[in-house]
Amino acid sequence: MTYKLSLLLALALPAITYPVAAQTLQDVLKFSSDISVGSARGQAIGGATGALGGEVAAIYVNPAAAGFFHKSDLSFSIGYQHINNTNYYLDNKDNSKKGGLKFDNFTLLIRSKEKERSLIFAMGVNRTNNFRENVYYQGIIANSSQSLNYYIQADNAHVSNPDALLSAGLDVAMRHAATLAYKTYLISPYRAGDQYQFTSAAEADDHSILVHQSHQVLTHGGMTELALVFGKQHSEKLFIGGSMNIDFIKQGQQDTWKEQNINPVHADLNAYQLTQITSTNGIGINLKLGGIYKPVAPLNLGLTLQSPTWYGVNKEYQTDMLTDTKSAGVVKASTIYTVDDTTQSEADNLNYSLRTPWKATASAVLLFNTADDPELPGGFISVDYELDDYRSMKLKYGNALENYHYAEEVKASYRTAANIRAGAEIRYLLYALRLGIARYGSPYRDRDIDGARIYYSGGLGYKANNGYYMDLSLIRGGRQQRREVPYELLPNKDGYVNPPAAQINNATTRMALTCGLRF
Repeated sequence: MTYKLSLLLALALPAITYPVAAQTLQDVLKFSSDISVGSARGQAIGGATGALGGEVAAIYVNPAAAGFFHKSDLSFSIGYQHINNTNYYLDNKDNSKKGGLKFDNFTLLIRSKEKERSLIFAMGVNRTNNFRENVYYQGIIANSSQSLNYYIQADNAHVSNPDALLSAGLDVAMRHAATLAYKTYLISPYRAGDQYQFTSAAEADDHSILVHQSHQVLTHGGMTELALVFGKQHSEKLFIGGSMNIDFIKQGQQDTWKEQNINPVHADLNAYQLTQITSTNGIGINLKLGGIYKPVAPLNLGLTLQSPTWYGVNKEYQTDMLTDTKSAGVVKASTIYTVDDTTQSEADNLNYSLRTPWKATASAVLLFNTADDPELPGGFISVDYELDDYRSMKLKYGNALENYHYAEEVKASYRTAANIRAGAEIRYLLYALRLGIARYGSPYRDRDIDGARIYYSGGLGYKANNGYYMDLSLIRGGRQQRREVPYELLPNKDGYVNPPAAQINNATTRMALTCGLRF
């Protein structure tokens, strides 16, 4: 079933009760933030490849780099990524980890038959982001429970018959929240005049609440681009290129929220669990234009402009609830229900479009031993300076007024970020040693949120005389802080409070291996 997004869908989310609009705005940021992947050589030098001619990773940053190739090239890169999160919530500290093998890059580059200033065509599949992550935090809280939102939502429906909450025609937000709570006896009705109101099973006889809460989010998937690249040496000192890139989003997420009653005062609730399973898929397109200029032989100067990526995105989701109460025992309910003996209902889904930021990258490379004297070591120092205008992100669904408000929210929340990447390589005979550093600036306008990421990298390379080469890299860092409010209570008259924000500190370790052949 497809529904128009609604701010009321806040309550449909298992633990993060931001509106889906707000969560989708977070998705826009996630889908707009990429990392330098490509070949192991490119990763080892911090991704500073924008003016580095003749390197596979460089053509994904600046397509003009393809014009430097004197031979055709075939390469394949795989890697391993491990993410460690340190999570703080309600004075508790928890660690959660997740790792696994990953695909990084496959590139085929073909040089045309012209002997001089040949046209170079490349086709490649490049991983631009990885979403694999495990977040877990927990703690004990008084006078607050996610379940309170369900009874407040049911109260606000002003029903004259509580079974009206079971209607299939209800708003999607209600079906993913109060309806499940009513089915599993997490909330119970009582008559108040000609209407029914509700209470939460977490409320004790004296209306106090004391629960142990835990929240876990398991995420997998990533972003991959299919790049069609053209590059050419235009003159003795100028190289130009362009690319059309088709980007794919694939993300799966399981979000589990649990509460256990530990109140010494009698309350009907023993425990409940809410799980939302979400699958997100999208496809988009962008263009890149680049140039590299050599004012003198040892120096390359590069400039790249990248258009926004225009995505169409589909998000499919279902919500399951399990409640254990003293009065009703263990009861389960789901938004996926049986239509007949052989058919189940479809998961809910929402469709929207988004636009990522404009990007501009200025690059410089200083080369050593340009005469290729075999008695001397060669190498280079490379620097990229990149601007990402996160204020230009767009999210579109609903009517023009809603889209205007989302655009204003983006401008109020985000800013232009500056990214700096630097690296160096020293090469002697068949071997190379590389080091790099990359700093990705914070996209948040709020200076109190440390959204910057810093990566330190290094690697080794081997290139045989017959054209075979192999590169290995290690990247460590990406330390980033973010805050997550588990849920926000709807207005209530009972003095129940919102929980504090959880803080999540993230650190990443990546390894990559590239094998290739020039022919």
